[in-house]
Amino acid sequence: MASPRLRPVLGYVAVLGILPYLSLKLAWTAGSEVGVTTPGLLHSAEMRAANGFTAVLDLVAVVLALALTHRWGLRLPAWPMLVPLWVGTGLLLPIALGAPAIAAQFAGSGAGGMGLAAWVTPLVYTSFVWQGVALLTAFVLYARARWTVVFAGTGTGGVGVAGGAGAVLAVLVAVGTVARLADGEAPRVGTLGIEAVEVVLALGAVAGIVALRRPGRRLRGPVLLLWAGSAVLAAQAFWAGVSAVLGVPLDRVGWLLVAAGGCGGLLLAVALLAHLGATTRAGRAVRGSLAPHAP
Repeated sequence: MASPRLRPVLGYVAVLGILPYLSLKLAWTAGSEVGVTTPGLLHSAEMRAANGFTAVLDLVAVVLALALTHRWGLRLPAWPMLVPLWVGTGLLLPIALGAPAIAAQFAGSGAGGMGLAAWVTPLVYTSFVWQGVALLTAFVLYARARWTVVFAGTGTGGVGVAGGAGAVLAVLVAVGTVARLADGEAPRVGTLGIEAVEVVLALGAVAGIVALRRPGRRLRGPVLLLWAGSAVLAAQAFWAGVSAVLGVPLDRVGWLLVAAGGCGGLLLAVALLAHLGATTRAGRAVRGSLAPHAP
């Protein structure tokens, strides 16, 4: 485990990676056209709202980075930490894991276009990868300190109807995504790298559900798979829906995949929480840790 003296440094490193994207979004929200090659591209109400919304998300990320790496963060209630971290995992993990494929794709097709200067896309994705790696590392260290049962406890078996239904939807999303990409369809949530990671993590969540059905199985691996897979399914579905509203169209199958991903991710998250609550040893620790406590 990282030294307590080094954890605040990790938080500042995460904030440093957030600042480029945050600064760009704040500038665009204020009406600046820095990095924009098509005048008026960002002046519509929808684009201003989108830029303002994503700027708020990054401001939340700054607070989370500091909370995860400072002692006062251990005294905060758990739910206001877990919900944005779950969403952040779903948005950032595919970019961090898919970074090589994303870079290769942009290198082959060029990073410019869409009315933006060539430097904007590399800056944005570099910021995403940086903050994703730093934030997720900080979250693992934070969880190890606050919820030790997840890393040392064992499960009781059983995932309920929510787990089974979520696993079925995850498989449908994975199969549907692969089929569309094989037919030459455009990626639904950004780039091929992100789509590929979503497929792998969706199937990883299914593996987590299967593992939790075995009584006595260590919780750490299945919990990490379910956390990551459920978050990615839900967050990427949400982002694809938002993008469609803002002008990136989805056909009927695309909307079905969005609905399946969103519902599947939420069901898998519910199954994970229910399993932890039903596990005797884990249940006591989780219920007790949902209240603020001193480090």
